[in-house]
Amino acid sequence: MSQALDQRAPARHVELAGAALAVYNLWYWPYLMATCALLFVPALAIWAVTAPFDPRRRLLGKFTRIWGAHYLASVPFASVTIYHRERGENLGPCVYVSNHLSLSDVLALFKLDYPFLWVSKVENFYAPFLGWNMWLNNYVPLKRGYLPSIMRMYRTCIRRLAQGHSLFVFPEGTRSPNGELQHFHAGAFRMAARGGLPIVPIVIEGTRDILPKGKLRVKPLPVWVEVLPPIHAAEVDNDWKQLRDLTKLRMQAAQRALRDRLGRLPSNE
Repeated sequence: MSQALDQRAPARHVELAGAALAVYNLWYWPYLMATCALLFVPALAIWAVTAPFDPRRRLLGKFTRIWGAHYLASVPFASVTIYHRERGENLGPCVYVSNHLSLSDVLALFKLDYPFLWVSKVENFYAPFLGWNMWLNNYVPLKRGYLPSIMRMYRTCIRRLAQGHSLFVFPEGTRSPNGELQHFHAGAFRMAARGGLPIVPIVIEGTRDILPKGKLRVKPLPVWVEVLPPIHAAEVDNDWKQLRDLTKLRMQAAQRALRDRLGRLPSNE
């Protein structure tokens, strides 16, 4: 079966190092900051014009996904390859979950072009332009480790799902220190089980070295995103713990299989 254009394996990759990588960063960071400032203007205009008749922010969401994805999918020396995108389409309200390796995960996942709302730590919402656009899109903020904020986030997510939105959650809560799946928090699975909604597991590979935690050096590299078959809450009798455990097992298996196909060693080896 032939794959769509955004699913084709990238051509042989040229990996930058040394002076070439330094020059790339001298271009990339000013480009990112300048385009964030410029593209926030049409985002604000879209929000203002469409708010009265588009409460779900469909047009703004589409613009945001194109904006965010291009920083990884369309810049020189980088690429995003997507496998089985069709598995996550036309499901109605659902909860997407993926492993979390890097800040650049968000840019890769925007390439999926699914209409979802992010659940993200509140600090991200205050980042100039990109963070302000998160407010415009009605993404859901969370102050990690603060129970009142967690409860408020949970209630907001339940309300958004009831309104027909889908959500995207990193169930590990933070970036993995070694590339392997960490403990999954309950929230995404409680929400899906409560609403009888599907979980759509997604596996990312390749982002960890693009922007390592605590570093400001961007290294353009290929990224692979695989969408797994949805897991419907009814498969586990709407038991959130079973839903969580089954999701993690399938993601671990898919992660190993993807690495095998790509010929990549686990990140901690």
